[in-house]
Amino acid sequence: MTGERGGLEVAGLGVALPDGTGGEQVILDGVDLTVHEGEVVVLLGPSGAGKSTLVSALLGLLPPGALVRGSARWHGALPPGAGADAGAGSGPATGTVDLLDPGRSTREKLRGRLAAWLPQAPVSSLTPVLTVRRHLVEKARVHVPRTQVDSTVATAMERHDVDPEWGARLPSQLSGGQAQRVSNALSLMGDPRLVLADEPTTGLDRPRAEAVGAALARLAREDGRAVLVVTHDLTLAEQVADRVVEIDAGRSAPAGPPEEVVRRVREARHHDAGRRAPRGDGNGHTLAGVDLTLRRGRGTLVREGVTLTVPADQVTGLMAPSGAGKTTLLRTLALLHPPAAGQVLLDGRPLRGTGHEVPARVRRRIAYLPQDPRQSVDPRWTLGRAVMEPLALAGRPHDRTVVAGLLEQVGLDPVLAGRRADEVSGGQLQRAVLARALALDADYLLLDEPTSMVDGATAQALVSAVHTHQHRSGCGVLVASHDEELLRTWCDTVVAW
Repeated sequence: MTGERGGLEVAGLGVALPDGTGGEQVILDGVDLTVHEGEVVVLLGPSGAGKSTLVSALLGLLPPGALVRGSARWHGALPPGAGADAGAGSGPATGTVDLLDPGRSTREKLRGRLAAWLPQAPVSSLTPVLTVRRHLVEKARVHVPRTQVDSTVATAMERHDVDPEWGARLPSQLSGGQAQRVSNALSLMGDPRLVLADEPTTGLDRPRAEAVGAALARLAREDGRAVLVVTHDLTLAEQVADRVVEIDAGRSAPAGPPEEVVRRVREARHHDAGRRAPRGDGNGHTLAGVDLTLRRGRGTLVREGVTLTVPADQVTGLMAPSGAGKTTLLRTLALLHPPAAGQVLLDGRPLRGTGHEVPARVRRRIAYLPQDPRQSVDPRWTLGRAVMEPLALAGRPHDRTVVAGLLEQVGLDPVLAGRRADEVSGGQLQRAVLARALALDADYLLLDEPTSMVDGATAQALVSAVHTHQHRSGCGVLVASHDEELLRTWCDTVVAW
């Protein structure tokens, strides 16, 4: 690395994974980038481009059997005991660490101290049986003396906008945006020099996303850390980046000024998602929640007096900020979560019970796409198995041809049917879960932040797939999002909270 500043240097990085047939699938193919201390570099690319694989490689989290070439090194300040060529003396240790092969003992010292990861699916990174405060306290004990634990936790909560009232909540009682803020507080508690943020604004409304962006910028410009932000959020890139590196099909382009790169990408993404599919004449059928009281998890009150109707053959939008109860409402309408009060009506008839308490013929009329697809698919399953499961349970044809057709319908290569859920990007998994939701031709399709984990081009493909399905089947669609532009251009009716 040239210059006096330390930082991350990646050169010619390539990663290939076994494809299950004796061959290999190339995920990264010669990625080059540098991130100096004191700057923010944004890695911008579409879903499936290899962004998350790059982060996994830097953290030593690639799956067994991965083939890696090239180099990735950290130059600069090191935590105690890390780095074979660390400098001596009384001041902070400095030196160079090979991030691809640092040795097991060194890697344990690096995680959370040298390099911190802000994960794309924050709920998956939290222990489901521990409260928010317990998470924070346990993490603080790793990094500071016992006498400083309480003050360290308080500082982390304040800095990352974690409400003290959430302290007694379990991860299942947090919204996606709340879980993201808790995860960020945990990851950054060890005062790392290198911050790897993987889609840090996923699931956040724009004000919260801007707050996260401002916090990332402070980490670099005030604290002198090297920050690599992996995202498809162009607004975030404009807000925080000193330089932007594009990645597509596993290859990186030379870094450029954020204004220039973002303008080029935005022009290339000129969307047609605003085109509305022709509507039928309607059939009078509806899915509705009437005077609902919504509680999250064990009883946290979210919202009272909620009434919302989803007509068949229309797209209804629900616009609300993070933590407002969008997910709780959709799970209630999908018969996955009981309302504390009120009724769910299907074609005017009240429904009672949740899950298997409801007859299968009724459950199959309502399909739900969760905000975080990793919470709905066993990571050991292949995408093909995940897509075929509802078809098999319903006794319908579910051979490879049928699965391939469903994957193609949402813009996925059928070859991905053989990949496990933990071997694909968040955006690819999001589309596979959509394919599963479309499989049974449900009468009502409930989408929770459906584009939050995908780039602009993939969002277009996803919206187009739902448009096509909705026009063909006449189903009613409810889209919950904080993306006002998406809802205004897609939906027939938008309800704002």
